Amino acid sequence: MEIVIDRFGSYHHAVSGRLLIDGQHVCDTLEEDVHCLPEGEYALQRNSKLALPYYIRLADVDSGVDSPVDSRVSFSRGNGIHGWRNHCIIVGECLHLGFLIHSEACYDLLIARIRMQFVRHHAVVVKISRSPDFLEVA
Repeated sequence: MEIVIDRFGSYHHAVSGRLLIDGQHVCDTLEEDVHCLPEGEYALQRNSKLALPYYIRLADVDSGVDSPVDSRVSFSRGNGIHGWRNHCIIVGECLHLGFLIHSEACYDLLIARIRMQFVRHHAVVVKISRSPDFLEVA
């Protein structure tokens, strides 16, 4: 399964994006600008924490060296730029730049789809890119 996060805009300290699974729009994302992952391709791994069951592996896949626990990026629930967990990508429906709604439903749907891939022993890849028409609002 391929998860694509296409970042389309930033507002204050938040970066908004679209999350696509195998080319189909599933939900929108919100990231804190200082903790945004660089554009690239990452593997999704299981996490021992039940609250955040999967994380994006920051290490080079070929090196075999795993990322430190405090720098792992996970998908999470939330509605805006206030009160987010460190190193999380919040999922939901974008109401406007910097604010999401229906986060709980989107998170549950995303985690269910990811879990099914892991049950089937299929790899999950996360690709992060920046849209050519990226919008920056101060």
